[in-house]
Amino acid sequence: MKIKSHALVLKTTIFKESSLIVRLFTREKGKSTYIVKAAMRQKSPNKAIYQQLNEVEINYTHHPKKQIHPVYSVKLINDWENICADLKKTVLCTSMLEIIDKSYDEEIPDTKTYDTLQSVMLYFDHNNKNLNNAFYYFILHFLKNSGYDILSAKKHPIILRFQQKNPNLLDDLNLIFDLDLSGMHKSKNMPNYERKIMTRFMSELVRYHFPDVKSFKVAKDLFS
Repeated sequence: MKIKSHALVLKTTIFKESSLIVRLFTREKGKSTYIVKAAMRQKSPNKAIYQQLNEVEINYTHHPKKQIHPVYSVKLINDWENICADLKKTVLCTSMLEIIDKSYDEEIPDTKTYDTLQSVMLYFDHNNKNLNNAFYYFILHFLKNSGYDILSAKKHPIILRFQQKNPNLLDDLNLIFDLDLSGMHKSKNMPNYERKIMTRFMSELVRYHFPDVKSFKVAKDLFS
């Protein structure tokens, strides 16, 4: 079956010198693995297209009984030039991709998470303020899409501990969850929380739910 889908590049590995094994987060099929033959040949444009973070449109043949699917054409949709030129944006986006890569099994579609991730990356690519809120927005939505609604988890150990420091924590989290990213750069009604407390809360929340995400160890140092 031939499928066309937008996708974000999670990881790329050279295979047999001239080909690539590419793990993508696709809108249609979730996380899946593909082979791109002859991608590493000198005249092939695919070496640049399959860089981590890039958003692409792929056409491929889906084999239900195979773990790796052949790609027969690809088009670059977005190389996120402004994200890649900024260390904080790059690290935060890499953390989001790593969370997806390490949290999902193969071929479990999740269009809500794809659309959320894409909207956050678009925000990062066009804005330089409120980056923490956009990242927190992703974390809260990803947890809910994965079946864990942190906004309703009043007995969560991290929630209980940080509510002692900020009694309005759940209200602040709901405000972040409900942010309109498309208009956030113009909004004057941003969540008003103690930044250091929220930074520590989110750092512990990510470590609690995603302990294997190595890139977040760098990202947490950039929140201040």
